[in-house]
Amino acid sequence: MIWTSTNVIIQILTGVLGAHFVATAAKEYGFGFFGHTLVGAVGGALSGYFLQTLAVTMVTGSGSLNEITAADNAVLQGLAGVAAGGCLVLTVGFIKHCVDHHRAQNS
Repeated sequence: MIWTSTNVIIQILTGVLGAHFVATAAKEYGFGFFGHTLVGAVGGALSGYFLQTLAVTMVTGSGSLNEITAADNAVLQGLAGVAAGGCLVLTVGFIKHCVDHHRAQNS
């Protein structure tokens, strides 16, 4: 599969969705709507830029590459973006939570 900008856009958009899904589930690590949107877009963009060919690499039991359809590609790129956006928003939220908690204890 070749690298395309369409896959990056899919992953950016789904990265934002993944960030908001995770922020809804883990409210204690939240840091605002625009923060979640920005971090999810960055996570999706990084995933789309670096991992887009790995996201759709599927092999059979014998080790040969499995050809994917356009629908498979769109779904797999979307899932990769959701995961990347969600993971990055959890990471940033956890760091922000720890820093805020540390500041509250020292003051």
